[in-house]
Order: sequence, then C-alpha cells, then structure tokens
Amino acid sequence: MTAIVGKWHKLGLATLGAASLAIPLAVALAQGPEFQEQATEATGEALTAEQVAQGRSLFNSWSCGACHVLGDANAHGQIGPALDGNATIDKAFVVGRITNGQGAMPGFGGQLSDEEIDLLAAYIVQVKQ
Repeated sequence: MTAIVGKWHKLGLATLGAASLAIPLAVALAQGPEFQEQATEATGEALTAEQVAQGRSLFNSWSCGACHVLGDANAHGQIGPALDGNATIDKAFVVGRITNGQGAMPGFGGQLSDEEIDLLAAYIVQVKQ
C-alpha cells in the first residue's frame, strides 16, 4: 500500500511542477502580441524598424563598413573581421570593442555617446547574417 501512495505522491509533485511552469506561459500568451513585443523591447532582444534604421545610419556614418562586412548595411570592408557569419560576437563584446577598440580598430568611446554605442552594438548583433 505504501508503494502505491509513494507513486501517487511523486505523480502529484510532478503534476504540480508542470502546472507551475505552464501557468506563467499561459499568462504571457494570453496577454497578446503587444505584451510580448514590450517584453522583447524591455530585454533588448529585438530592435524596432526605426532603431534598426538608426543603427544602420550610425554604422554607415562612422564608416564601419570601410573595414567590416555587414550585409544589412551593404558593407564589404576587408580590414576588420566580418560581422556577418560571426556567431561568436555578442552585444557585450561589440560594446567593448566599439568603446575601447583593439588592434587596428580605434575606440569610439568619447566620440559616440553610450546610447549610440549601445544602439550600434544591438544593431550589429541583430542584423549580422
């Protein structure tokens, strides 16, 4: 009898655990696309079309394409590493590199605002193919 009770107890705990994971997911889905879009923007995961255009403008106006390959900006530079196809770079890495530079790349900290650097890095990471 205790073996049966033990199995039911484990099953009950597993069911409770699954339900506790399912409830937040159901709530998020029930909120609709507006809530999901706001959550994405708040976490910095996706840029709006306007932000992408601003990032592209920064990339081009600061001549990043003279050294780097980035298809979204129609950039075909051959000096620095290609940004397209570079799965190893993330936003923190790009922010650091834009701010401080390294090797042949100059640092742009002090020339670009922190907000511009953040937007440019987010743009690069989002659009790199």
